[in-house]
Amino acid sequence: MGVGSKAQTQGRAKSMKKSVRYKIENAISYAEYGDKNGFPILINHGLIASIDDYDLFERLIQLGARVICIARPGYGGSSPYQMSSIGEWADLVSVLIDELGLSQFDILGISSGAPYSYAIAYRFPDKVRNIYIFSGIPALYDEEVISHWPYEVKRDASLAEMEVVAHELFFSKLTREDLERNDIRDSLMNHCFGIAQDLSLRCRDWGFRLHDISGHVYAQHSRDDEAVPFVTALLTSKLLPNCRFDVKDHGEHFSATALDDFIKAVIVGNFGDETREDNILSL
Repeated sequence: MGVGSKAQTQGRAKSMKKSVRYKIENAISYAEYGDKNGFPILINHGLIASIDDYDLFERLIQLGARVICIARPGYGGSSPYQMSSIGEWADLVSVLIDELGLSQFDILGISSGAPYSYAIAYRFPDKVRNIYIFSGIPALYDEEVISHWPYEVKRDASLAEMEVVAHELFFSKLTREDLERNDIRDSLMNHCFGIAQDLSLRCRDWGFRLHDISGHVYAQHSRDDEAVPFVTALLTSKLLPNCRFDVKDHGEHFSATALDDFIKAVIVGNFGDETREDNILSL
């Protein structure tokens, strides 16, 4: 998938996972890849994901970026901390931002990582340069958006109930080979707590509104996305004051190749260009 071979990037990409503590007994697990002195980009992963899968970001690593992958509560080594809303994610990440001394950074939200990317952008308008959204989960707090959502919404379900739902939906028929995958292993941690919390919070009040985000958003969505209906992504883009919404006529919701194509077409052109004249187009 990315530029060059995996062997060429492994030396720079390998990173020991680290963690930062918050609220005394809890921890956020994260991993850094690429150039420690490069411009930072915070990665908010999808629904089934692992911060160990650095190969998804080979192009950014070769570009000289400082790639920081953050595991949400319950995923991998992150504590299964129950958040009150998606907006609280920014409070947790603020501890990491302070720990790493980040004064400015970009954000990449992949699928279910989109709402959490918006939360950080809302909380840190002076630190966030660009927000990149690939096949993002839409603004399901909005009644018009959710009216087009094809899945059952369980706002009153407990996390324990949602853990059962998550396991049945995604992990009930796994093979031994599946269980060896990083994304499966990390998503299964804590009885699928991370996925359960995501499914629960995305349909509730986020604690902020997209129209209050001043940062520049570059979003891409496919018309035939099989997981997130195109109309919900389109409506979400219109809630954002400064959004360039790129439409792909054909394409899957997620694959390593599709993500790399997005990074190549959308992120690479902006990355590191701090003196460019901003020209954000709204659909």
